[in-house]
Amino acid sequence: MNRLRLTSILLLMTLSACRPSAVVIRESVTMDGISVEQLIQKNHTNAEPFRSLKAVATLNVESAKSAGQFSMQLAIKAPDSVFIKVEGLLGIDGLKASINSKTFEVYNVIQRYVVQGATNSAAIQKTLEYEITFDELLETLTGLPMAPAAGISDVRADDSYYLLIYSTPDKETSIWLDPYAGFAVSRITESRHGKTILEKEYSRFERINGRFLPRYVRIYRPLKKDLLSLFFQTRELDKNIKSGLFVLKYPDDIKIVKMNETP
Repeated sequence: MNRLRLTSILLLMTLSACRPSAVVIRESVTMDGISVEQLIQKNHTNAEPFRSLKAVATLNVESAKSAGQFSMQLAIKAPDSVFIKVEGLLGIDGLKASINSKTFEVYNVIQRYVVQGATNSAAIQKTLEYEITFDELLETLTGLPMAPAAGISDVRADDSYYLLIYSTPDKETSIWLDPYAGFAVSRITESRHGKTILEKEYSRFERINGRFLPRYVRIYRPLKKDLLSLFFQTRELDKNIKSGLFVLKYPDDIKIVKMNETP
């Protein structure tokens, strides 16, 4: 190989390496060639449950009871074990929580007490200062809600998204699927009598282990004017997580409060 040809090849390799990453150009979609069943199937494939999740995120809460921004570490292990550690200012541990679909335990490190009881929205509020159900909690922490397969009253193309509409006499739910992110749910709105009562947003998708997950998750209730959002810094899927992580450790002499008691 002569020197001129070698120089040309090296130049092309250098230019190629310096090229910016390909940018996805969003184009309008149509319903041509795709059915409702295919949309649901694609969405469910991307949102299939994983064995485990470990993540570091920034938690932002705005409600009538509290407001603030916190650092959060979380772990989820199939089928429904959840560990959450929320840190306060200067990295001081705020609380640790171990929750599953039936029971929960929250260790308030600063105020030195432990709350135990049956899992419900009030129990989760002890952890996040935000009232949501356990299923909603899992959906928020993973960022991968599944669009229901039943009850669809309308489906249409909406610019570069697919829009599914679910209507009942007292509520209408709209779900947008993003074909540029594995047909993951990008947005959900619920309204009653023409007034929006709930907004959920999933954005800044990144591909991890072959599936698309949002880096940003936001829940907003306009009438209550409360908001919860998560921004994920790091995530690991399907890594081994020791079961001991979900067993909280605290001093023997700490006060144990059963739910419905006041610490």
